[in-house]
Amino acid sequence: MKKSKDIHNMDSLQREIYRLKLEARDIEDKLDDNFDYLQQNYSSMTMNSFLPGEKKGNPGKGIFSSFIKNENVASFMNNISGHITERVLENIDGLIDGVFHRENKK
Repeated sequence: MKKSKDIHNMDSLQREIYRLKLEARDIEDKLDDNFDYLQQNYSSMTMNSFLPGEKKGNPGKGIFSSFIKNENVASFMNNISGHITERVLENIDGLIDGVFHRENKK
């Protein structure tokens, strides 16, 4: 970006305004190009931020991998999976007991 020159009269003011308008138009064009690129590549950029290196054979370097490796998250996930497993086993036991009770009544 070019810094503005000293403005001495109306003619130099008009030239500076014109120069700044051209500069603004160039910046708008660059922003439009960057926005188009973002729209076209958003999904792959998002996946690469969470799982970078997965495509290149370098797993475990993304935000998601770091999140999962966190001790608090791992502990929470273990607790949740333990509770879910207990509930599933209780429900399976209940189903089995129900089936056996029905079979024994026949």
